Amino acid sequence: MNLDFLIKRGLPPWRPRPEASDLDVWHEYEIPLTGTFHLNEDLILFKQVAAATEERSAWAYVWINPDDVESVENAVFPSLDEMDAFVEDRFAGREVVIALADGDKLLGLWTRETIDSGGLPQALEGALNKVIESVDQVGEQERRIRAKLAGVEAATAELDLLSA
Repeated sequence: MNLDFLIKRGLPPWRPRPEASDLDVWHEYEIPLTGTFHLNEDLILFKQVAAATEERSAWAYVWINPDDVESVENAVFPSLDEMDAFVEDRFAGREVVIALADGDKLLGLWTRETIDSGGLPQALEGALNKVIESVDQVGEQERRIRAKLAGVEAATAELDLLSA
């Protein structure tokens, strides 16, 4: 599976390619949050990893090895905790794609990360750090300043909430 082919800007995170089919939603709250879809013959497991606001969110995708497809497609969960544990186990030790979305549309910001003992949260933090570091690569100083001010504004708002 070519992970570089997985994300297309402007599409919903639960259908990140026009060719995606057979969406199976395992968990939803207004939108699909966890589930699977097929991309050609490949099975992909997806999960919303984090949502900072109603508009901004991060999503993780992992290709399911053909040997594991049947167990994933036939999985049944008595609780959300058991589903989350099953999903985390499918991501563990694997190379995954982490993508950012605005509302129900994927942005052009995504990266590949390997999930280690820190799990999806650590991989997400690494991906977000790469995005933040990429601001310094923007050629126009005014755009770099606006991006950094937006980051400071978001950090200040989040830290103010934590100290309240």
